[in-house]
Amino acid sequence: MKKFSKDFDAFTNSWWPYLITFFIGLISAIRFYVGGVQYTKTNRIDGKIVIITGGSTGIGFETAKNLASRGGRIILAIRNAEKGKRALEKIKQNYPDAEVIVRLLDMGEISSIKNFVLQLFKDYEKIDILINNAAVIYQPYRKTVDGYEATLMINYLGPFLLTHLLLPLLNKSENGRIINVSAMAHYNGKLHMDDLNMEKQYNEKDAYSQSKLALTIFTKYLASLLKKTKIVCYAVSPGLVRNTGHLQNLPLQRSFWSKLTIWPWIWLFLKNPKQGCQSIVYLAVDPSLGNVSGYYFSDCEVKDPSALVQDVHLAKALYEKTCNIVDIDGMEIIKHLEGKKLETLNESRENDYNF
Repeated sequence: MKKFSKDFDAFTNSWWPYLITFFIGLISAIRFYVGGVQYTKTNRIDGKIVIITGGSTGIGFETAKNLASRGGRIILAIRNAEKGKRALEKIKQNYPDAEVIVRLLDMGEISSIKNFVLQLFKDYEKIDILINNAAVIYQPYRKTVDGYEATLMINYLGPFLLTHLLLPLLNKSENGRIINVSAMAHYNGKLHMDDLNMEKQYNEKDAYSQSKLALTIFTKYLASLLKKTKIVCYAVSPGLVRNTGHLQNLPLQRSFWSKLTIWPWIWLFLKNPKQGCQSIVYLAVDPSLGNVSGYYFSDCEVKDPSALVQDVHLAKALYEKTCNIVDIDGMEIIKHLEGKKLETLNESRENDYNF
């Protein structure tokens, strides 16, 4: 016993305990900081119908769980039926009374998007919240069945089309909300307006950044077009998040040893999906945002997006080009929402863009 006491005294009198305590405190501080703001309010959305694309794993799944716990009627719009079934079972384990269903939707196929929407019109009189969360990152170049580069289609063209087709149902909600999940990568994005498919020179990183920039530009421009409707829309960055399935496409994640090397850093400096979904939940449920539209959020705060997002002429050109690509008349859809003449809407939209 005396020997143990002597050894213990020697240990406590050395600098090792202080060094260990320092590192534990430093790691805890970093994890707390990168975790970001947590939305702690208990606002309910009982009975509100929420569509979440890509809701089977990662941020989408954690968002679905959170909103289901608040009384939302969740529609998991998922490409893989088996993954959808597993996600549904997990949510039900935590919240047995939650109203959650799975609907198949492939954001990479125009026909799938249209069929999904047609079924919704048959089954629902309104949609309250649309969360465009599904995305891919660092994909090798490939074209979808409709002939579009996959990253562009899934991350931007698909959400653009889905959003427009659902506008009539969203407008029947007391406060329809569109939440487009962007990324910090949009700051590095450039729009290849003459080659959105990037057929001339493709780069995985640039394709992802372009798609998220386009989605963020679209969000602000759509908000200006919808200013006289019941619908608001937001772009949001969840931050850098691990365990989403996206990181496996990074070059450093393509071998066992590289994964082993960078895993501690990923754990230390990236959010987990539950932390990553907090801003999305905030935008979906907070009543103070009912009249706020067109802004870019991160960590439950308005942040300045890329300067390109502020360019109304670029936004208009992108909007019109995208309407032609997905073969819709976006202005005609919005005209019917407002019940106004198209000429009046065209005249006012540039003035409405400055907010």
